Amino acid sequence: MRSALVGLALLVLTAPLMAAQVTTHDFFRLTQTVSRSASTPGAWRYSVSPRTKEARAYWEAALEGWRRSLKIGLRVKLGAYEVVPTEKGLRLLPFCAEVHPGCFSRPGLPPGLQAWKLDLVLLDLHNTLDLALADARKHAKPYPATVTLSKFLRFTVHPDGRIEVAPYGWKP
Repeated sequence: MRSALVGLALLVLTAPLMAAQVTTHDFFRLTQTVSRSASTPGAWRYSVSPRTKEARAYWEAALEGWRRSLKIGLRVKLGAYEVVPTEKGLRLLPFCAEVHPGCFSRPGLPPGLQAWKLDLVLLDLHNTLDLALADARKHAKPYPATVTLSKFLRFTVHPDGRIEVAPYGWKP
């Protein structure tokens, strides 16, 4: 009886905290299209982009810092992946096996944007990008599939599983 009362008290005390939890599934959208052109019929294209005005504000702040980092030769950590500038262009390397906020390059935030919410946005970016790349791997036959990360990178997933990365919407 006493343990039941303690459990009920904990539930009542933590209920307001549970209601205030922020989900991470609404910051980015994933769109998929299939090519109907004669040269590459059936080639899959994916686009990952911010869904809301708030997500766009965090995304623009991250883009500015990440582009600057790549231009000066620094690596950019994107959760499970790391983008590395080389003499021949950009390379995608595996990075974090278990993704958490420390697996991302931290951009400077303008006033009004909160660091704790940036963590949520970056984790949702990872989830959406990972989903797009996994689906692109399945559909990269016979033509390569492409995943575009809004105004930042284009990933080309080849039938053999190789992934090439290039800047999209800017020049390094």
